[in-house]
Amino acid sequence: MVSKPTPLASKLRRDQKSSKTKYILLAIASLVVLLLVAFSGQFVKRGMHALVAKNSSWTCGTIQIHPGVEIPTDSILVLSACSSGERLGEYSTATIEQRLERHPWIQDAVVVRHPPDVLKITITERVCVGILRDSPDFGVSEDLYILPCSDKPWVNKLPWISVNAPFVRQLGALTSNDPLLPVATELTRVRQISIALANNIAELYRVDGHWGAVLMNPVLSVTIGPGLPAENWIALDQLLSDEQFQDRLDSNSIVDLRLPGFVTLQVPPQRAEESKSS
Repeated sequence: MVSKPTPLASKLRRDQKSSKTKYILLAIASLVVLLLVAFSGQFVKRGMHALVAKNSSWTCGTIQIHPGVEIPTDSILVLSACSSGERLGEYSTATIEQRLERHPWIQDAVVVRHPPDVLKITITERVCVGILRDSPDFGVSEDLYILPCSDKPWVNKLPWISVNAPFVRQLGALTSNDPLLPVATELTRVRQISIALANNIAELYRVDGHWGAVLMNPVLSVTIGPGLPAENWIALDQLLSDEQFQDRLDSNSIVDLRLPGFVTLQVPPQRAEESKSS
């Protein structure tokens, strides 16, 4: 006996097949859209390059420079080696960007051609976060680059970064064997935790293997160590705004942050006796 599918079963199979086909088509369409989005920027950029290259009559009439605050516009123009009157297609934007980014202050350069006659240069500068104690004409940036700072008016507002190990440095990225690298890295960590606390640091140092910091307000010595837990810095930042904590401090007080999860206050003997008697 041969059983025949009921009309209802046949309809269900047709619906399932149709639904599966719809899902497949939808997936294919989604993939096509994603590919178009991913490559459209490249297509437009290549198309623009080709358009500029074919139009030999397009010359650079205007160079628009969007600078930062440390490098003047005239200096950026000299660094770019660009000038008006040249064929727009002769300029390699990638080459100009690489040329500009050789300057230690320039973190990122973006060069774009806007036909028929405009070349646009946008500069992102590095941010200096500390000054080298043994070489005060140089600073360290947030991304750990050595920067020239001899002519900067804000030099005295930044903390010193100190190590007592001699090392020959050059402008550019701090090298892995530079004894200053871990100290500068710790300063950038503090800035990520609390800008206010970082701005309150007068000096961050490592001397003969001993780590420490000196705060300005209040004047306070802080003993630290490498790889200090972030919560210790956070706890110190909170305590500095506590009036009872401030009342226990003087210029000889020392805060020890080396014990994970604890902030230890070392009060001078004279102050400790005064605290007991009161």
